[in-house]
Parts: sequence; structure tokens; C-alpha cells
Amino acid sequence: MAHYSREEWKGFMEGTLEEEKSGAMEGHLLTCEQCVSEYLSCFSEEGESGDVIELHPQFTSSVMKRIEGMEAKRRGKAKRRDIFYYSAAACLTLFFMFAGVFEGFAGVIPEIAKADMQMITSSRSGNQDIIEFGWSDKLMNSTLTFLDAMKPKDKEVLD
Repeated sequence: MAHYSREEWKGFMEGTLEEEKSGAMEGHLLTCEQCVSEYLSCFSEEGESGDVIELHPQFTSSVMKRIEGMEAKRRGKAKRRDIFYYSAAACLTLFFMFAGVFEGFAGVIPEIAKADMQMITSSRSGNQDIIEFGWSDKLMNSTLTFLDAMKPKDKEVLD
């Protein structure tokens, strides 16, 4: 990437450059951090001497228009990409659902879990640090029993 010199940036600030070159430099400021810092250093140098620095009257509006245009392009591309991904995911889900893949998983997963627990239990015979299969159901039942015990007995609660 070609960078502009300090003298070129000073000419840009003063408005003495050709319109085409000035436009190219303005666009370059949007993409090059090194030139932005060089350009801003020209401001601090001029500000120390007491001169009043003015930007071209259309500079801010043209930069904002370019930024808005870039954002609109990005949003449009992102929406199209997201719609494509959602559509692909929905199609795959429907395909797997109609093929019965999910039903097969629903039947196979508990069997695999039980076989794994039996294998772990047999390999660690005598250890007490193994969590039994179905512990979440036991925890839920004990929590419900505890909550039922907390209900006031003199009032009936409508379900």
C-alpha cells in the first residue's frame, strides 16, 4: 500500500491539490492507520503555530456517506448469509427428522449411557465416588418433596 508524505498531507489540508488526488487521499484515510496518524500530526504541528485549520466543507459529509454505504453493504451481505445458513439448517433438520435419525438417537443414547455406567462400575468395583445413573431424577424428586413440605397445610392451593 502506497503512503502519502507529510508535504502531500499539508497540501491536502491547505486545499492546494488537484481534486482527483484530494479525493484519492480522502479515501486512503479510511483504510490506512499510518496515514491517519501522519495527517493528524500535521494538525498538531499547525495548531502549535497558531494558524486556524479548516477542513473542506464536504469532508465530513462525504466520509459519513461512505461509511453508511459500507455498513449497508455489510448488513445486506450478512442478512443473505444468515438466511442461507438458517435455510440450510432447517433443510437438514427436516431431512434428518423424516429419515428417523432423531428417533434412532432417542432410543440408542440411554442404552449407551447404561452400558458406559456398567463398564465404569465394573472397572471401579469398590469405589464410592461413582454417580449412579438417574441421579437427576432423584434430585428432582427430592426437591419436589422438599417444596411440598414447605407448603402451608391449612390453606388449599388450587392447581
